[in-house]
Amino acid sequence: MFFNLVIGKVRGFINRERAYMLMLSFIILFNALLIFSEKVPGSKEDVVAQRLLETRNPAEATVEYNLELSEKVAWEELIEKEKGLPVFINIFGLAALFIFSLGLFLDIHILMAKAKRREIIKAAGRRLPIRWGVRDIFKVVIIFVFLTYILHIVEAFIFLAMPEEKSTLPFIPFLNTGIMDLAILAFIIYFVKVKFGSSLAAIGLRIKDAARLAFLAVLGYIAFLPVLILLLLLLILLAALFNYHPPQQMLFKFFLEEEKLWPLIYSIAMVVILGPIVEEVFFRGFTYNAIKKRWGPAPAIMLTAVIFAGLHGTLFGFLPIMALGILLAYVYEKTDSLIPSITIHILHNSMMLGLLFMGRYFLQFAQ
Repeated sequence: MFFNLVIGKVRGFINRERAYMLMLSFIILFNALLIFSEKVPGSKEDVVAQRLLETRNPAEATVEYNLELSEKVAWEELIEKEKGLPVFINIFGLAALFIFSLGLFLDIHILMAKAKRREIIKAAGRRLPIRWGVRDIFKVVIIFVFLTYILHIVEAFIFLAMPEEKSTLPFIPFLNTGIMDLAILAFIIYFVKVKFGSSLAAIGLRIKDAARLAFLAVLGYIAFLPVLILLLLLLILLAALFNYHPPQQMLFKFFLEEEKLWPLIYSIAMVVILGPIVEEVFFRGFTYNAIKKRWGPAPAIMLTAVIFAGLHGTLFGFLPIMALGILLAYVYEKTDSLIPSITIHILHNSMMLGLLFMGRYFLQFAQ
C-alpha cells in the first residue's frame, strides 16, 4: 500500500512537471554521453568534446585573482620606456593607500557601532510577500542549464564547420554567456510577474532612494576592501606554501590578448554591467528570498554566498568571492533593494577588470 502511494505521488509529480523532467533527463543523458564517449586525443572532435564538457559549469567566467602577473614584468625596462610611469604608480599607490585607510576607518566605526548595538544600515520597512519557493530555484536552474547545453551544442557544430585556423575563436563563449544572461533574466521576470503575479519590487528592483543606497553601497565596498586584501594575502601565502599555481581562466586570457575593439567593449559591458545585474537578480532577488522564506535570513546569506562562490568555478578565488557574496546578501537583506548589491558588484568587477588592464599595459611595454 505504501509503495503504491509513493509511486502514485512520483507519477503525479512527473505529470505536473513534465517539461522540467524532460529537460533534466536530457541533461543527465547528455552528461552520460560525454562521460562514456571516446574521442581521439588531439583531434578537432576532441576539442569539441572538451568544449562541451566545460558546459557542466555554465556559470559566467570571472576575472581570476592571478597574482603571478607582476613576476613577468621587467620593471626597469618598463620605467625606461615610459618616463611618466613612476608618477602614475605613485598617484595610484597614494589613492590605494587612502582608500585602504578609509576602509579600515569604516571597519573600526562599524565594529564600535556593533559593540554599542547600533544598526549601521537601517532595516527596510514592510516587505512584499514572496510567492515562489526553493523548488522554483531548481526549475530556473534546469531551464538555464538545458538552454546552455543546447547553445553549446550549436557552438560545437559551428566550431566543427570552421576552418582549422579560425576554430579557436575566443569570443564565441562570451557571446553565448551574454545570451544566457539575458535568457535567465527573462525567465526570472516571467516567474515573478507572470507565474506568481508579483511586481519586480518583490525582488528588490525599485528606484526609490537609489542615490542614497548607491552611496551606502560605495562606502560598504570600501569597508570590504581591507577584508578582501587580507583574504588575498592569506591565499598568496597558502599558494606559496603548497606551491600551488592558480590556472589562468579563459576570460583572464581573453582580456590580456584580445586586440579587436568591439569584442573587448562587449566583454567589458558583460562583465561590468550585464553580469552583475543578472547575478544579483538571480542570487539575491530570486534565490535568497526563496531560501530565506524556507529557513530564515542567516542560512540564506551563507548558503547563497557559498553557491555564488562555487558557481564562479575558481578554487583560488572561492573565499574572496564567498566573502563578497555574504556582503551582497547582507546589504540586500538590510535594504530590501538590489541597488546596493548591484552597485557593489559593479564596483568589484570594475576594479578587478581595471587591475587586469593595468597588468596588460605593463606586459605590453615590458616586452
